[in-house]
Amino acid sequence: MITRNIKQKLAACIVCCGLAVTITSCDDIVNYNEGYTPAEQLSNTGAPVIRAVYDVADTARLTPITEGALNQMVVLVGDNLNQPSRISFNTVECNLSDVYTQKSQAIVRIPSTLSMEHVNKIEYTTSQGIATYDFVIPFPKLTVSRLENEFARVGSQITIYGQNFNLYGFDSGASTVSVAGTTVVPSEITSTSMLLAIPEGTPDDSHIQFSWQDQEGTAMTASLPFRPVLKLLYGDFSDTQVSIDGSVSVIVEEQNGMKGLHFTGSYGAWAWNTIDLSRNMVETVPDGSPVENLSLKFELLTQPNFPLTEDTGLQFAFNWGDSYAWNPADGQGINTRGEWQTITLPLAPMATKGIKQAGEWQTLRIVFQPHAAYEADFCLSNFRIVEQ
Repeated sequence: MITRNIKQKLAACIVCCGLAVTITSCDDIVNYNEGYTPAEQLSNTGAPVIRAVYDVADTARLTPITEGALNQMVVLVGDNLNQPSRISFNTVECNLSDVYTQKSQAIVRIPSTLSMEHVNKIEYTTSQGIATYDFVIPFPKLTVSRLENEFARVGSQITIYGQNFNLYGFDSGASTVSVAGTTVVPSEITSTSMLLAIPEGTPDDSHIQFSWQDQEGTAMTASLPFRPVLKLLYGDFSDTQVSIDGSVSVIVEEQNGMKGLHFTGSYGAWAWNTIDLSRNMVETVPDGSPVENLSLKFELLTQPNFPLTEDTGLQFAFNWGDSYAWNPADGQGINTRGEWQTITLPLAPMATKGIKQAGEWQTLRIVFQPHAAYEADFCLSNFRIVEQ
């Protein structure tokens, strides 16, 4: 089949070459297959029909698909697909300027926005009707991971970390956050974080509760602790025996409304210092929980010009077992710039001799041995053991 563009080029070529061709012969070429209409211009003869969907890379149309991803290019195969007035995936409309159609197929980009309506269908509309086709856009799972600071002050704003917050309508009420039973609307919502103002009067040992619906419309919840003071191993250090060996300068003092161990001073490479925190074990560890399922949490504060680095040389050990060498942020270092930040470390490598039962004497040893000359100004507070 020769298209009009090819016919015109042939005619021009014949003239340019000076070939002896009669007018009738030229007319025969130009009018060959007269009446041909390109597939993208063929009129629909009825309502649209979708029979299958393929990834655009599947040019042989061998493997139909029943689900797709955001921004994926797909081919809808069927009939009467020209001149669409609306195409949607799970109620979200496609940009028609990105759509290329023929009567028997349409190349479409799945929208980059997700809908909270879980209809799982394609809707294809023309002036002659609407076609629907079962098709799933898998909804990315919502993950609630952690608070930047579990011991933030009441009335302050805290940062919550996770995955896909921006897809679940926390700002519209489709999903909700409550603090000790009070609903709070978060702000500055991104895919990985959001801000939340802690209401005045929120008590210690509260929980921040998250509620949403998954792709199937099933109600889901998650919870994060807020100021879990009952889990503290050493409380405010008032009844803790603090033993120091070495030249380290460390005192118990308040920083930004929280008591902690304040480390300061200048240290040479490999200077050996230990700080032992001892008291009777509190009832914080669930009975029978193996140490592999537990973590040590605490809050860290560094001053702006004194970050923790891979040379800081902090190690932790319970009850004279093996020491766990902490490499802050896997060697990238941490600078909290005068604010408290919650740190979570695996318990097992530092509790090789186990954890004591409630009421038994327990010691956490902190080794401070910089690997290079180091200037210190940081605080550690609120040591606690939690399930992972």
